Amino acid sequence: MTYLVKQRGIQILSVAVLALVSRIAGQNSTYKRGLTDHFINFLDLKSNYYPYGFNRTQFFGGSFGGKDNDSTPINRVPVVFVHGAADMVIGYGWENDGFRYDIEYFLDHGYTKAEIYGSQWGYADIPNELNLQHDTEWVLQIRRFIEAVLDYTGAPQVDVVSHSMGVTLSRAALKGGYYFLENIQTLFLKPINKRIRTFIGIAGGNYGISLCTMEYYKLNFPICDTQIGFYPGELDNTTNKVKNLSKFMKQLNDIKVREATKTYSIFSLYDASVLPYTLDGKYTSVFPGINAAYIYNSSEYGHLGVRDLTQEFQYNLLNKPHEELPETNVMMKLTFETEEEIPEEKKELFLY
Repeated sequence: MTYLVKQRGIQILSVAVLALVSRIAGQNSTYKRGLTDHFINFLDLKSNYYPYGFNRTQFFGGSFGGKDNDSTPINRVPVVFVHGAADMVIGYGWENDGFRYDIEYFLDHGYTKAEIYGSQWGYADIPNELNLQHDTEWVLQIRRFIEAVLDYTGAPQVDVVSHSMGVTLSRAALKGGYYFLENIQTLFLKPINKRIRTFIGIAGGNYGISLCTMEYYKLNFPICDTQIGFYPGELDNTTNKVKNLSKFMKQLNDIKVREATKTYSIFSLYDASVLPYTLDGKYTSVFPGINAAYIYNSSEYGHLGVRDLTQEFQYNLLNKPHEELPETNVMMKLTFETEEEIPEEKKELFLY
């Protein structure tokens, strides 16, 4: 019986491996997942990058990007995609698609693999999603990968497009600052925001997630931790302001450094994962110093839909002045240039 079980296990494993190999072999070379050999060779020679294993070969869809050879041109500002919790960079199913649709759209509209990058943080482990936190490992991995892309491409700046938990992790990686995180007592990073042209945060929980106010989630799941999780604080009934926001969130938002030259938020009023409102009725996906917020108000734009159905808009936001992008029947926008220029009547929409 044991022998038969082992045989079945080997057979099942063989079928799984063959299916994976078949998917990889069947990919169009333009869309082939993973980093190119040229980029991998570059990373292997750099002690700052090699330990991170950016190629993430154990996952189908764990990385993307790179040149074919030294002469491969880079004509556009490279884009780094940072996925959300328990996701991949360019997966193959709804639960792990990551930025698959963005990458395919960008490739179909003039970008090359030498201009599009991503490396998976975390383990694409959906059942374990609620146990994730903002810890040192993820912040450093995202930071080092962005630095690697800058170093490898020689570009003066890159663009960063992020989703969900990838928004808050990326913001910490770009803004720098002091953070009291899980793996070590204090993490200090210098800002690299001057090397980032555009930062787009999609469906981010920048002021926490309302779900975490429920005692069950607060007590049982690390993602709602009051120190390095998405705990949104409590509402002070006297002042009608939020108090005791997650320590990480407060540190992140208090640092007076922008993430990039231009910063944008895209989110949905129908997001059931990162509920759009804070306890005092503001938008949790908006963050300090932002240039514009784009708000989708139709039900198909849920937590994943607002990422997967807006790739054309994201593309335009990176390649056109935001003033040229009008509202639509499913999207409204709030636009301003600097914190000082926010009209008084709109300041209540933002938390500074």
